[in-house]
Amino acid sequence: MTAALLVVAMQVSLIETEAPNADTLMPVVVGLVERARREGVPVVWVADQSVVPDPQIHPVFKPRPGEAVLKPPTCDAFRDSTLAGALGGRAVERLVVCGLRSERCIARTVRQAPDFGFAVTLVQDGHSTRDREGESHREVIARVNAELAARDAVEVVEAGVVDFS
Repeated sequence: MTAALLVVAMQVSLIETEAPNADTLMPVVVGLVERARREGVPVVWVADQSVVPDPQIHPVFKPRPGEAVLKPPTCDAFRDSTLAGALGGRAVERLVVCGLRSERCIARTVRQAPDFGFAVTLVQDGHSTRDREGESHREVIARVNAELAARDAVEVVEAGVVDFS
């Protein structure tokens, strides 16, 4: 099954405000990007244009020529974007998803992917968010992982066991 790595909202302002565990998240995402590139797996970047003040992809990540950089108007990677077409044109059947805003961007993207014909591997330790309404960021991440793992066509695995083949 042909896979692509989908890196969602790893943007300067979000990393500063939405990732209290940036020191552990960033190396996981960097490692996934490096592995995908080594294995010839397409890397697709999603940059939510509603992010302020700095919507740029964090400088530690440098999209390469040929890697799609999509800029939907909201954090939903499929809504009002060319994501499905960009992936379909590459014969991608499965998305490996990592990035920011677990309960928003990540959850919405993972929930919608099967509707567009994609299976999903959510990287359990490759997404994050800030503390929310009585839940720590760790609790939000665990809840999102559990909720999404219960869905059809979605698996949740640690970065170290992600299989891009």
